[in-house]
Amino acid sequence: MSTRISSVKLAELIDGLPITVAQGSTHDIRDIEVTRIGFDSRVTQPGDLFVALPGANDASLDGHDFVASAYDLGARVFLCRFVPAALVAHPDAVVLISEDNQVAIAALAAKWYGYPARQLKFVAITGTKGKTTISFMLQAILQDAGKSVGLIGSNGIYYDDVWIKLLNTTPEPVKLHETLRNMVDAGVEYCIIEATSQGFMMHRTDGIEFDLGVYTNISPDHISATEHPSFEHYFACKQRIFDSAPVVYVNADDPAFDEIVAGAKAEVRTFGFGGDVTYRADNVHSALKGTRMSVEFDCVAPSWRAPMRVSFPGQFNASNALAAISVADYFDIPVPAIQSGLARAVVKGRMEAVEVPADFTVLIDFAHNRLSMESMMATAREYQPKRILIVFGLEGNRAHIRRFDSGEVLGRDADYVILSDASPRTDDADAIIADIATGIERAGGAGKYEIIRDRHVSIPRILDMAQPGDLVLLVGKGNVPYEEVNGILTPFDERQVVAEYFAR
Repeated sequence: MSTRISSVKLAELIDGLPITVAQGSTHDIRDIEVTRIGFDSRVTQPGDLFVALPGANDASLDGHDFVASAYDLGARVFLCRFVPAALVAHPDAVVLISEDNQVAIAALAAKWYGYPARQLKFVAITGTKGKTTISFMLQAILQDAGKSVGLIGSNGIYYDDVWIKLLNTTPEPVKLHETLRNMVDAGVEYCIIEATSQGFMMHRTDGIEFDLGVYTNISPDHISATEHPSFEHYFACKQRIFDSAPVVYVNADDPAFDEIVAGAKAEVRTFGFGGDVTYRADNVHSALKGTRMSVEFDCVAPSWRAPMRVSFPGQFNASNALAAISVADYFDIPVPAIQSGLARAVVKGRMEAVEVPADFTVLIDFAHNRLSMESMMATAREYQPKRILIVFGLEGNRAHIRRFDSGEVLGRDADYVILSDASPRTDDADAIIADIATGIERAGGAGKYEIIRDRHVSIPRILDMAQPGDLVLLVGKGNVPYEEVNGILTPFDERQVVAEYFAR
């Protein structure tokens, strides 16, 4: 909770929102003070307004089943879809009703924190890949233009000297609006958020009108029992960006471009490598200086043309840079700030260079599905390394198709692979590795991989193998600084493992 808000009258909080009182009179709620909006019965406190939400990752969980626990811990105000039997016997419990509690909690959180999104220049970035990279590119550009910037996404919350780890790329509404309030109070002018399909599905950003949207691309992903039931559902959730911003910049090179923009309510502007686009990249080429990789191009904007250099590899990063340039130019950021920001931008865990005292290159990346794996491997080949050596693993509790798809890309394009764990969570770690191996062998990679589950061992092993001119890729963890197994988080940093290897 923000330290600026200690309590609010319940009647004032729900006034004007699609919420009705089902138990407890209107007269009673005029005197009730709410000190917090909560939804986790395990940490409920007296004064909470407890919102009964469906399980975020487990459809079998329902907040209505936990209202008795929340009552026992002191909550006396509840937002439900119906009056739970467990509360009927408690006349001192006020039960509020809404048709959709996920929609309602977004409205409550925005009002509780004083609608901070309205006080920011707010940019939402959605798409299957590129969200994090574009966010950090845009952050660097805006900072070089002297702007105060906040960032919310898969790498956490950033503003001023603040960094906060996030459980979800797009935070749940109470956390989101608390963060936005704290940013506004700290003097932040611009906020960039990675707007995920699940964030839209769970209505986490409902009620926020972004100043600008970016749509990077779309491909099958996040389709599983705990995410989206089908690609059609995943696609439909992504499309909500067009309902949330007046202008959306869309990647014109995506094969699904026509489907993406069909029926869009927002004004559509475009970026891409050719054709009639709003922002275009010409003369795109990869550059290699020693072991340092970059990509360079000329940006053709509606009213100017200028050379650009991106400080990390891959022609697809020219496309990501165009997205960031589009947003910056929309806000009239000077071209020199765009150039300097792109040249210095660093995205932790996304084709991130690790400095090593050797004549081969080491990169860390978070590739975790077919599209990102193919982009990563195409990028690697652009620089013509002698060999591509990879340590690879995938997080658990995610779509199984990722395992076989990633394995097939590795089997086809890598020279050697060591399969290692990468936060299996509560999933079967053996099955994850076995499925990736199946994909490798399907693509003809039998004999050019081995399994070493512990990255403390597999990373030194791959570095031992590296020769001058090779490219070593550490893939699957990205910027995640821990290993998660059955709810237990163990600190783990691949950069540290590499540093310790060379120190020895």
